[in-house]
Amino acid sequence: MEQTVSNKKRYAFAALITAALFAVQYLSSYLAWYAACRIDFSSFDKENLFARLSVHHILQMLFALLLIFILVKTKKAEGFKLAPKYDPKGIKYTLIFCAVLLAYYVILYIAGSFTGKIGTFDHELNAVNITGYLGFQLLLSGPSEEIMFRSLPITLLFSCLKTGSKKDKVIAIVIAAVLFGIAHVDIVTFSFDWFQVCYAIVLGLFYGYTFIKSKSVIYPMIMHSMSNVISVGGCYIYMLLVANR
Repeated sequence: MEQTVSNKKRYAFAALITAALFAVQYLSSYLAWYAACRIDFSSFDKENLFARLSVHHILQMLFALLLIFILVKTKKAEGFKLAPKYDPKGIKYTLIFCAVLLAYYVILYIAGSFTGKIGTFDHELNAVNITGYLGFQLLLSGPSEEIMFRSLPITLLFSCLKTGSKKDKVIAIVIAAVLFGIAHVDIVTFSFDWFQVCYAIVLGLFYGYTFIKSKSVIYPMIMHSMSNVISVGGCYIYMLLVANR
């Protein structure tokens, strides 16, 4: 009976932590975007394609790192696994993930070349836009979002659940993935793309699983960045070779 009560308290606390994480993630993203929008990048990014996003993600990442620093210093939580680490499982999962995702997009764009139903970007395909946007996806999307949406929530949830059981690991991974999916929803207007949200949650489950197994956020960072590069790069190739013929 005491064990049941203890479990209820732990899961109630985990629910409160989840709500707090949502608030922190939403607020930090909003403030970072607000700050990024105060800067004029038109001299080199005329379509506001990558510079504003880059500043937003840098500020978001710094906020997450500051929060992690405070948590570690106050001994509220530890083990955020930010350091690079050689791990065969991490390498294996990353390579398999990238190979499967690459195959998926190759099939998707080949099919799209016949059906003409592939969504394309509406910005101009020039060297600045392509290199700038791909550079953002490669260098910033993974590091920023994996620190905020994987390392921070999973470690905090572990700290409050404490048992480290397989069940609790699954709970932490799923909650982090759902929060990542919700991050793709416009909370103010409650507008979103169902596929994008579900896709983010599914990818988040893979990132979280790899984070747990490899004991390093570096591998989810690589997976995240490469998934975006493969998606965006595939779309550019499709547009250059097929859509703009």
